[in-house]
This record gives sequence, structure tokens and C-alpha cells, in this order.
Amino acid sequence: MTRTPAGPVRVRRAFTRYTLGSVAAFAASWLVLTLLYGLRLAGPEVAAVAAWTAGAVVNYVLNRRWAWNRRGRAPVRELLPYWLTAFASLIIGALATGAADRLASEYLLTGVARVAFVGAAYLGTYGVLFLVKFCLFHYIIFSDRSADGESSAR
Repeated sequence: MTRTPAGPVRVRRAFTRYTLGSVAAFAASWLVLTLLYGLRLAGPEVAAVAAWTAGAVVNYVLNRRWAWNRRGRAPVRELLPYWLTAFASLIIGALATGAADRLASEYLLTGVARVAFVGAAYLGTYGVLFLVKFCLFHYIIFSDRSADGESSAR
């Protein structure tokens, strides 16, 4: 059986939509992080958790419905690994922003420089996780399980 071009086209389409959805979710997260941390309404870890929360639900809906065209009730085999992956990224992001805040304090960064440094750590962390999560989502969590490559959830 020869592989049709639909496979690579489907990967490109999913990656493009995943990217756009991730940009939208990240924009919401970045705004919350910058406001909470920049205005000193929360410490770096709490601000990172609030920022993650701001983008998490939107990101899930965009990923599931738009990037991977899933409709209806989500099965546990999809929900559990998705949210475990999301929570792992939350923990890594909170740890990174906390470490960046401690480094900023050690190097006496203040004001905008400190906020920019902590924000850059947040951005860098999610940048690294971006490709890892796409591979997990595309090839494992939202993968097509049937022999012909079409999902029964569509």
C-alpha cells in the first residue's frame, strides 16, 4: 500500500493550526504573566500558574477542535495524557520563572529589566516545549487509530 500525500498535508495543516492556537493561548498567558508579575500582584510562580490557566482551556479547545478536528465528547485516552502533558508544562514553566526571578534578584535586576528577564524565561520554556508537545499531541494523543488514517471521532 502506497502512502498518499494526505499524510504530510495533514501534518502541515495540524502544525499550522497548532501554531496559531498556541500563539493565541500564549498571548493570553503572556498578558496575564506580565500584568500580575509586573504590577507585583503575584510572585513569579503564582503569576506563571495564573498565566498558564488563562491559556490552557483556550489552547485545548483550539487544539482539539481546530488543529485535530475532534468533535463530541473526548475519550479518557485523549483527556488524561493531554492534561498530564499540560500540567507538566505548567510545572516546568513555574519552576523556570521562579528560577529566573531568583537569578534576577541575584544579579540585582529591577523594574522592566527584571520583568523582561522573567518573561523571557517563561517564553523560552514554552518555546522548547512547543515542538515536544506537538509531537505528543499529533502522534499519540490525537492520533488516528483506524487503519485508513481517518479518525472515528470525526
